[in-house]
Amino acid sequence: MAVTPEGLIEAAGPSLVRHLGEGLVGRKFLDAFKFERPRIHDVAELIGCKQSIILKSLFNSDLRLRGLVKVQDGLLHLLVGHIPTADGKVGGQMLVFSDFAPTDSTLDTHLISVIHQQLLEDAQRISKELKAKSRQAEAANEAKTQFLATVSHEIRTPLNGVLGMADFLAGTELAPEQREALSIVIDSGQGLLTILNDVLDYSKVEAGELELENRAFDLAALIKGASGLFHVKAVEKGLHYVSSPARGWFMGDETRLRQILSNLVFNAIKFTQFGGVELRVEFGEVRDDGMTPLVFEVEDSGIGMSEEVQARLFKPFQQGEVTTARKFGGTGLGLAICKNLVEKMGGEISVRSENGRGSVFRVELALQATEAPALAGDDTSESGQQVSLASLRVLAAEDNATNRIVLGALLKPMGVEPAFAENGREAVEMFREESFDVILMDVMMPEMSGLEATRAIRQLESNSDAKPVPIHALTANLMREQVAQYLECGMDGALGKPINVEELRGTLEGVAHAKSDAQGTPDTHNRKAS
Repeated sequence: MAVTPEGLIEAAGPSLVRHLGEGLVGRKFLDAFKFERPRIHDVAELIGCKQSIILKSLFNSDLRLRGLVKVQDGLLHLLVGHIPTADGKVGGQMLVFSDFAPTDSTLDTHLISVIHQQLLEDAQRISKELKAKSRQAEAANEAKTQFLATVSHEIRTPLNGVLGMADFLAGTELAPEQREALSIVIDSGQGLLTILNDVLDYSKVEAGELELENRAFDLAALIKGASGLFHVKAVEKGLHYVSSPARGWFMGDETRLRQILSNLVFNAIKFTQFGGVELRVEFGEVRDDGMTPLVFEVEDSGIGMSEEVQARLFKPFQQGEVTTARKFGGTGLGLAICKNLVEKMGGEISVRSENGRGSVFRVELALQATEAPALAGDDTSESGQQVSLASLRVLAAEDNATNRIVLGALLKPMGVEPAFAENGREAVEMFREESFDVILMDVMMPEMSGLEATRAIRQLESNSDAKPVPIHALTANLMREQVAQYLECGMDGALGKPINVEELRGTLEGVAHAKSDAQGTPDTHNRKAS
């Protein structure tokens, strides 16, 4: 079939004439055929068409024609059959269709080829779009991570002042009403710190950056240590708390397991008004691969929950009901983080509950049993004498005035009077002029950061062949990759803000033990570095 630029049918092939009759020639093309695909309304649109077409005859509703059109010799052709004209030649400016039969296998093959090519082009386009979106997502995630790290630092710094001075006041003589008020301040500060930690942990979960450690730990010590705090929280609400005995050393992430159990037990206490909470630990038979199945169950006599609530319980930012969030508080992130941690450990977490009948949270894990490591030394030196912290010469680099006051107040009851530097450069100069047993180094400081100052101090020690002085970061930035940076630049460890008094004391006691045990040997790290 041939069509003029004006849209008149100039000629038709014998197969088309056989189906539609001789009267087809001379008619308007769009009076004889209707486009099913694509939606074309005039010949000009057809000339620009680059895809397969489907025509339906208006004279014979049972006749539907398929074809492909391409530009050749200035005209558009179907890709099969002969090209009919009145004299058997192509002439003039005509839109030419080759005649074809509906069962033409050659056309089917070509249609498949063209569709395959279209799918390939679509796949390439989608791939490019996905790569672009992936780059945008990575950039957004990096910006979010940097934002969270900054917010964490900015919140932890004033929170360090609040909780640090509260801990200091807790060690002084207070009237009962003052101690009660102080307890509220400490609880509120700890609640804010918990929310901050949850947000940071969930940001790591979203970014796939939350990693687990694999170290030997004493399960009995973990349960016993955590249960002391659980018991205190339960007693404060007039509840009872019991835990079953645990035993054995295992390989795993002790900190994250404690986080899981703490979250479950504290949730149970929070949502229980009468009765109590129980933590059970069950041990299975050691498997052939050396793994021991463990089941932790936390049961409470609290408010319970419906099946509908249970279905969404482990999703982020979800709590039982709107009234639950108002009454009990929280971010709704704790259980989502627990689920992620348990699954990273290769385990499962589940819950069974009924409204008004309490809840039972169940964690199933398999951990590698191991032998207890060699016993560490106690809080005495090799001579068997208790070590005093009063003799320690401590340099503390801290640019925030409030934090200097807090640190000084926390160290004073330990008998330690630190020398303060207000930035990294000042810390290096003080180290050059004086000798110290340990350095507490803030990280984000003006003029010279804590990392730069540490590198400078390590270089001074190397130049003078001095024994390295212990340097511990004292910072609000404690994300795993940040701590790795501190160790890489030459620090020995990291302490967080808000300052944990017992962690600070333990760090200083370790330095004091090493100093006491080394008495009688040349104290090379006390030489002035040149």
